[in-house]
Amino acid sequence: MSASPVEEQPGDTRSNEELTAATAAGLRWITYARMIIEALLLVSMVVLARLIPPAAFGVYAVVTIVQELTMTLPMESTSSALVQRRSVGREHLQGALSLGLLIGIGLALVTMVIAQLLAKPIYGAETATLLMIVAPTFLLGAVNAIPLAVLRRRLDFKSIGIISIASTFARVAGMIGLALAGLDASALVLGTTISVVVSIALGLFFAPIPLPRWRPQAMRDLFPYSGPASLATLAWTGFRNGDYAIIGARLGAAQAGLYWRGYQLAVEYQRKISIVMTEMAMPILSRTAGHDELHALRRRMVRLLTVVLFPFLVLLVLLGPVVVPWLFGPEWEPAVLPAQILAAGGAATLVIDAAGSGMAAAGRTKAMLGYGIAHFVVYAGTVVIVSPHGLTAVAIAAAVIHTLFLVVAYQVLLGERALRSLWGDIAPASVGCIAMAIVGVPLAWAMNRAGAPVLVQIAIVGAFSGVAYLLTVRATFADCWSDLCAALRRIVPSAALELLARVPRFRVARSGNAA
Repeated sequence: MSASPVEEQPGDTRSNEELTAATAAGLRWITYARMIIEALLLVSMVVLARLIPPAAFGVYAVVTIVQELTMTLPMESTSSALVQRRSVGREHLQGALSLGLLIGIGLALVTMVIAQLLAKPIYGAETATLLMIVAPTFLLGAVNAIPLAVLRRRLDFKSIGIISIASTFARVAGMIGLALAGLDASALVLGTTISVVVSIALGLFFAPIPLPRWRPQAMRDLFPYSGPASLATLAWTGFRNGDYAIIGARLGAAQAGLYWRGYQLAVEYQRKISIVMTEMAMPILSRTAGHDELHALRRRMVRLLTVVLFPFLVLLVLLGPVVVPWLFGPEWEPAVLPAQILAAGGAATLVIDAAGSGMAAAGRTKAMLGYGIAHFVVYAGTVVIVSPHGLTAVAIAAAVIHTLFLVVAYQVLLGERALRSLWGDIAPASVGCIAMAIVGVPLAWAMNRAGAPVLVQIAIVGAFSGVAYLLTVRATFADCWSDLCAALRRIVPSAALELLARVPRFRVARSGNAA
């Protein structure tokens, strides 16, 4: 870790044209990386669902609260503070690493205490043991965050994509190998730890960083961002995972595992795909010249993100009852209805993430902190109240709370323009999804009644409803369609684009600008 990092010069801003070009250049690498990653995760998801029982996933769902925190806390605090600053030097990297390691030691000790005093009596000895194993990972997360911050500042999405693919492959191989060896929840936990080690090794290869040193002034430079961001991350992690802990404590590990599966399908897997955009959003938006430029570029990103991902949520609702038991096994069928309900929460969470990128790029960490705490407290309190009524009640509560806090996020971000701007951001995807549902709902019902094979149902419902979606977006939102085509030109082979260009265009009176 002795090589010198790149020194940034003050005033590291770029025009929206330059940042759009950087986005386009990085989009191919990040997209291909996510396609490979999601293929690997899909394989592991299916294999592990058949090797490991739902109750073990319930144990993992509780442990993953801490395991996720070991990675997100340094990434969203010290790493993002380095990315958001207009200029950084060697001393900032040294100070950030020192600060991260110090915080990591403290959190590791706190985790060990919680494992013995709280987790063991509530969730059992296995959960407590796994938390003890996870605790030292806080130190790995602190090291992992700094080289990734350097790569994000460089907008080096190619290297970031390579790191993501390699670490995911290590995670999948580790989980499946350990599960085949007879481990259950331990296989899931240890496989994730293996992936972090691989990420660190590659991160240091692509972006060597200096050894940690105590740099008080540099730490003070970072703290106005990293301090509130750390607290916001704690709240955000609690919001994303606290429901698993509550359900596990009140309904048992098996019910927590089923809810975990439903939430993964409806919310988390879409968010993993949305990382294609959100990984680029914060460093790119941080380089914009001013407030108006930031929000103009953010809107284009949100529209593109929702147009790509909202249709998958509609397909989950349409095909979930046949696809989930077929893919994961009949023991996972109780997760279907919660997943369908949570699709609305998944759509809201995607847009909330994009709004969060805008606030982070603008340095509004106090607003993020207040928002994160409020979201967590309201959601966790609601889950405590409704969880005795079962998973369906929890799913309905989650969908409602996430949707309400989507409106709150836009109010915090944009003030009086909130509702109009929110509709402008999601209108292309929402209108297209209405057309998709009009075609897909009766078609899915008829094919299910007819007993068509699952693969045939997926192909036919997906094809016809997908065409309806594309035709609607192209006919009613020409500007968004142009952005989608521009993104596809960076990603999809030219032969496939020629077919897409043949989609007929219907002109309507409505303007393409939904704002």
